[in-house]
Amino acid sequence: MKKKSVILRIALIMIPGMLLSLSSCRHEAELLPIIPGTNDSICFDSQVLPIIQSNCAKSGCHDGSGEFPLTTYEQILRKVEPGKPNKSSLYKVMNTWQGAPNFMPPSPSQPLSNAQITNIQLWIMEGALHTTCNENDCDSVNVTFTTGVKPIIENNCIGCHSGASPEAGLLLTNYNEVKTAAINNALLDHIQETNWYSLMPPSGKLSVCDIAKINKWISDGLPNN
Repeated sequence: MKKKSVILRIALIMIPGMLLSLSSCRHEAELLPIIPGTNDSICFDSQVLPIIQSNCAKSGCHDGSGEFPLTTYEQILRKVEPGKPNKSSLYKVMNTWQGAPNFMPPSPSQPLSNAQITNIQLWIMEGALHTTCNENDCDSVNVTFTTGVKPIIENNCIGCHSGASPEAGLLLTNYNEVKTAAINNALLDHIQETNWYSLMPPSGKLSVCDIAKINKWISDGLPNN
């Protein structure tokens, strides 16, 4: 799905002898409305749900056994006020100061990236709908690590494969770590559930498009592009 860049507005305030620039800050940002027609819609199924399942709905956190499960759209919606990210507890806990007691995901898990937080913000602003994506828009030919593979790994894998105690001792937080997993065939075997490897991510198989992108990147020689 093609996406256009989000324009960040910056306000300038004059104070005697000082010029302050107020830009986006996770713990105090006032969000601006989306101008109709300037952004493609956020797809809940492929751009929001995997982030929540990988980073929040883990064992011992917000999986089905906890007090506040976040494994399905209906459960996630309980923590959201459609159209109002700053009123939504789901968004506020991940967009606050990292040292705050309610910051999520908590240490030692890796914080969400700005791109992930922005996708969740925009999804809420668009009404927090249960949207799906059109696989026909998939470009599995012109694949780069930065724009094709890295977002897939970030949204679906890093929640478990980061921090001080990654699952199975496997880290996938940067290019070299992902490359090593790909060279060992563990990456493809897990996401395709082949050669007796368990399915990853455990929340469900990646889309045909995402698997095709990873396959293309590997067949291209694992470039760091």
